[in-house]
Amino acid sequence: MEEITGYIFIGLFIGLIIILSLSDTERKEQRSKRLERQQGNNRLQQQRDSILNELSQKERQKTNAKNEAIVLLYHFAASKNNFTLKDLETATKQLQNHYLNNLKSDVSYKMNFPEKEMLNFEPKEILQFLIIINEGLHNATVHAASNFIFSIASIEDGKLNIITHDNGIGYSRKEVQDGNGIKTLLKAVTILKGNLKLTSTAGNGTVVNVEIPIT
Repeated sequence: MEEITGYIFIGLFIGLIIILSLSDTERKEQRSKRLERQQGNNRLQQQRDSILNELSQKERQKTNAKNEAIVLLYHFAASKNNFTLKDLETATKQLQNHYLNNLKSDVSYKMNFPEKEMLNFEPKEILQFLIIINEGLHNATVHAASNFIFSIASIEDGKLNIITHDNGIGYSRKEVQDGNGIKTLLKAVTILKGNLKLTSTAGNGTVVNVEIPIT
């Protein structure tokens, strides 16, 4: 009987050691995960701070409407750590409404974004997307004399396409030198490691299609 009791005691003791060992391992894993999350949050907060700092140093644009649009998109990009395509759609709508309310033009704005695409973007990425969209909207509204502007997001062949299509006066890229708007757009596309397809002919509107690889 005493021998059986001894075995039971040894078994309980070994079990206790295993439980304590597992608990210690779990605690270490939890601490590691918390540290990883904290480091990630700190990195994203640094991005948000950098965005606001960049905004404070930006040069004034020629029109108040564009200045205000830039402030809007920078503050949107600095508003949180993670964004979805739904957030990008919301910000695009805000930019459309901004130009509709602040520029004296009879423009009809439309948009089409995927409804159920679960992509996530960091603040620095969403900022570049919004710069691309804003340049397309501003150029189409102010320079192209458009009365219809269509903002589109689509996903094809592992790429996210951000498209601005207008029915404005168009222009020949061979005859007209790229202005500051196109240069700003190209810089944003380069940061996102994407590709710009700009199609325009005099009298036939303009299509700005930016292809961004999705990882």
